[in-house]
Amino acid sequence: MKKAVKSIALLALISMFLVLLAGCGGNKLVATKETEDDYMGKCKEIITITFKNDKATNVEMTAEFDKKETATQMYSLFNLGMSMSEGKAPEGMSVKQDGKKVIVTMDAATYAEQNGKKDEDMTKEAFKKALEDDGYTVK
Repeated sequence: MKKAVKSIALLALISMFLVLLAGCGGNKLVATKETEDDYMGKCKEIITITFKNDKATNVEMTAEFDKKETATQMYSLFNLGMSMSEGKAPEGMSVKQDGKKVIVTMDAATYAEQNGKKDEDMTKEAFKKALEDDGYTVK
């Protein structure tokens, strides 16, 4: 009897994790694109958008360069641009460098404001279409 209860409990736990994982995966879009040019070299772009009730809540954009020096230059250029305009990143936005990566994170309201997006542009389908039109592979 104890063995049957343990088996049922284990099965229930595994089922719960599968439901949670499936639910979480449906609330994000991940878009990737690789580019290369003479100035930046190779760059892998990853955009992760989190949704709640089909509306974007958070946008994270990561640019991973083949050289740390390029990431440092891009991070410095971003900070220079911010200091020339507002003096710092807007509220709801953060920028950091992690080795060869430059990561920009912002809430949906800041993203919409910075990119001139309307409410209808912030749905999962709208983001998916826009990213695919820009050459990203979206999952």
